[in-house]
Amino acid sequence: MNEETLLILENLKKYFSIEYREKGLFKKTHYLKAVDSVNLEIFKGETLGLVGESGCGKTTIGKMIVKLITPTSGKIVLNGKSILSLEKRELSEYYRKVQIIFQDPYSSLDPRFTVGRTIMEPLIINRWGNPKERKAKVVQLMLDVGLREEYFMRYPHEFSGGQRQRIGVARALALNPDLVVCDEPVSALDVSIQAQILNLMVDLQEKYKLTYLFISHDLGIIKHVSNRIAVMYLGKIVELADNEKLFSNTLHPYTKALLNAIPKPNPKLRGDNMILQGELPSPINTPSGCSFHPRCPYIMDICRKREPEFLETEKNHKVKCHLYS
Repeated sequence: MNEETLLILENLKKYFSIEYREKGLFKKTHYLKAVDSVNLEIFKGETLGLVGESGCGKTTIGKMIVKLITPTSGKIVLNGKSILSLEKRELSEYYRKVQIIFQDPYSSLDPRFTVGRTIMEPLIINRWGNPKERKAKVVQLMLDVGLREEYFMRYPHEFSGGQRQRIGVARALALNPDLVVCDEPVSALDVSIQAQILNLMVDLQEKYKLTYLFISHDLGIIKHVSNRIAVMYLGKIVELADNEKLFSNTLHPYTKALLNAIPKPNPKLRGDNMILQGELPSPINTPSGCSFHPRCPYIMDICRKREPEFLETEKNHKVKCHLYS
């Protein structure tokens, strides 16, 4: 293991069982493969961007990391310890080290709690400091995320979406975590506010020495904040590369389609006009061979028959595609 490695996902799977009656009286069980054999490393101090269209399984990975969902199989290893076999005391320590920022900045806040109590709640649960020390820490966190001290006794409904997300960010940082899972933290915000929150998160990462797993469906946002980028399709990682390499030497056809979908400020700057046909296949009945082959413009016979390997085509650049095998 690399000494700078913070978190490892090893052959991680999450299958949801679905029972329904087909023709006849008996129920039949099918499995929705939300995450299927994902292997990833997250290094200390970096931002790993996880990108893909809705339904690809990226949020499920984030929820498994923070233990909101239990994996079907595989390993999640933080600082050399598998989190799936932790005892109760060790589990409490893990929850302090790993936090999450949710997508919806309103539903993730308790409407009965003031801003101060919302941010202070993790400190109370973990018995951190005395009341005076807790309040001082909360006030400092509020100032760090751009909230005034006089907001301490106000309630979530009194704030805008951007301000609510700042509250969520402050709450996630209350226990000085090692890793923060950012589950599309700006997708519910106005475009004018998105840049403010993204820049805030970059500044906070440097100040608090944070590591981010940044989940988004928008490659433009991922490019702005990430050191490395993992592209996900139908429960699998199909391309993994450093930020610059992914955009300068895009390999997987799906990644190329995502790049082509980014709006360009100058209409004369056209991409390669690669537009995906059809919808994301059902994760209950995934295609044989390469899962992307029903929508791929470069399909070959082998794509229908055999799943491609995840190969390193150049240093720090891996792709799962028969075009490069």
